[in-house]
Amino acid sequence: MAPQSTIYHGTVAGRIAVGRWRWLGGSWNLSPLAALVGAIALAAAAALAGAATPAASAAVEGIGSGDGEQTGSRAVITDLKRGGSTVTLKFTIYNDSNAELNIGGRFNASGYKENGGRSFSGIHLLDSVSKKKYFVAADSDGNCLCSEGVNDVPPKGQVSLWAKFPAPPDNVQKITVQIPHFIPVDDVPIK
Repeated sequence: MAPQSTIYHGTVAGRIAVGRWRWLGGSWNLSPLAALVGAIALAAAAALAGAATPAASAAVEGIGSGDGEQTGSRAVITDLKRGGSTVTLKFTIYNDSNAELNIGGRFNASGYKENGGRSFSGIHLLDSVSKKKYFVAADSDGNCLCSEGVNDVPPKGQVSLWAKFPAPPDNVQKITVQIPHFIPVDDVPIK
């Protein structure tokens, strides 16, 4: 197939010369077509960037966060919700460092069954209004109602965790979440 020649068409009287290209039996006006494709590409890129930025930011920030003792680690509170006589805390620990974040028994509390350890039974909720400290709830066998058997967090990794607590009074709308080895997260809203 012989290559098609380019034909330029336009006038000088206040109009921009527009290129035309004959291809597949049609005459294609390149400037408006290129402008349309460019506009669609820019709109799509802006929409994707706009949609990704708040979601990524919300995922990283959650409803509160605190840096950890290990450089590059942080805990992000994603949810604290009432349900009957308990509140459920959901959070993610991020390890942005190049070293493993050791879980071991660092987050355990005494008074619970071990079940192999590596639990998050040592988390507390601190109510500054009533001046009360809420401990992780336990079932009738003494097992914590929290994440257990948690593996070490690899470099550049993350782990999602949870814990249940007795519910503070209904008039308590915000509370401090204290995760061992992390800065306490103040004013976490209770839904």
